[in-house]
Amino acid sequence: MPRTGDTCTVRFSFDGEVIEAAPGEPIASAIAARGLSIARSPKFHRPRGPACFRSACDGCLARVSGQPNIMTCMVAAKEGDVVESQNTLGSRKLDLLRITDWFFPDGMNHHELFAGVVGVQKVMQIFARRVAGLGRLPAEIVPARAARRRDVDVLVIGGGPSGMAVASRLADAGRGVVIVDDGLEIGGNALSLPGAGFRGLRDRFAATTAIEVLAQSTAVGTFGDDVVVVTPAETLVFSAGERVLATGAHDGVLAFAGNDLPGVMSARAAGVMLRFGAIPGARVVVVVSPLGGPFGEAYASAIGKVAGVTVEVVRGDPVAAKGVDRVRAITVRVDGANREIEADAVLIDAPRAPSYELAEQLGARLVHEPRGYVAQAPEGRVREGVWACGELTGCPLDLAAIEADADALVAAMLGRVTG
Repeated sequence: MPRTGDTCTVRFSFDGEVIEAAPGEPIASAIAARGLSIARSPKFHRPRGPACFRSACDGCLARVSGQPNIMTCMVAAKEGDVVESQNTLGSRKLDLLRITDWFFPDGMNHHELFAGVVGVQKVMQIFARRVAGLGRLPAEIVPARAARRRDVDVLVIGGGPSGMAVASRLADAGRGVVIVDDGLEIGGNALSLPGAGFRGLRDRFAATTAIEVLAQSTAVGTFGDDVVVVTPAETLVFSAGERVLATGAHDGVLAFAGNDLPGVMSARAAGVMLRFGAIPGARVVVVVSPLGGPFGEAYASAIGKVAGVTVEVVRGDPVAAKGVDRVRAITVRVDGANREIEADAVLIDAPRAPSYELAEQLGARLVHEPRGYVAQAPEGRVREGVWACGELTGCPLDLAAIEADADALVAAMLGRVTG
């Protein structure tokens, strides 16, 4: 597949094949840029590829240097890494367990298959467990992780545009801020919108040295007033005077035939790849569904002049993706008529659903809208000591709106503390 620039200086192996990656590039990005599938679906063993680049799907699961079930979209490639496909019988290219898909084209309930048939039921259950396996145990014993408690003035969860905007303002006001984000680096959606003016926001955040940044770290849940955060090295239990939720939104996922074929991904995910010069295909179709945006248009604008790549933006509803090992065409319903377009990469830009899960745990009232559950936070306040901002509360993914939202939230926080 085409790539922009010539920055690939990291080499690792994938099923014995040498793959080149740019420094800091996720393993899944480098593999997808070669047009290769990574995983197999657990039940029918259909080919899978990365779709989200935020550890929300299973299309990038692989064994990395002896560790199974690694979300390779969230791990930067390192020189000499050994990456292996898993959940196969034979090889990634010729998985003999794919035969289950051919035998049961309309699906199957393996829990009841041959149920009650003496002798056959036990054999079938053993086979079903093998089909649905997800890799062998780690090559070495994984040591127990250290855990410790920490007190902090303000804990900001989410390092996207809203989280960065709020954290910078609080730090400038003299508050002690720790910001947590599960990405390889801070930036969130700003990393996939190079032309939307977010560079200045990121630069201001980077210049605020008083902020402690915990990247590649996940806030896995809340217990009472504690927030549990898993970092690459340890588990932290934060007790925070103030908690700010800037968890953003999930990519929209639309139901259409073939939406899980390799090469079908969110437009935002493709934007993550593009930061490292990786492009998922040579014939790219961007499907912007009603109320979708702004990732599709931004991506098309960014790669519109890349040699060897054609990109077409279509506004409508995806109906079906065609292909066997990867997508070969997409049918889109436009103005009441179906249109089929050849493609080896299909980027879906659908309405995004707020990431409300932590907010709900911390007591936020949720209101259901067509895009999903939106956290209610009058003047940014969820409850005593808990605040929310950004897409989580319905703020548009627009720089001016995000800056105004951050101003209002921080003013409310400082007013409550000082007044």
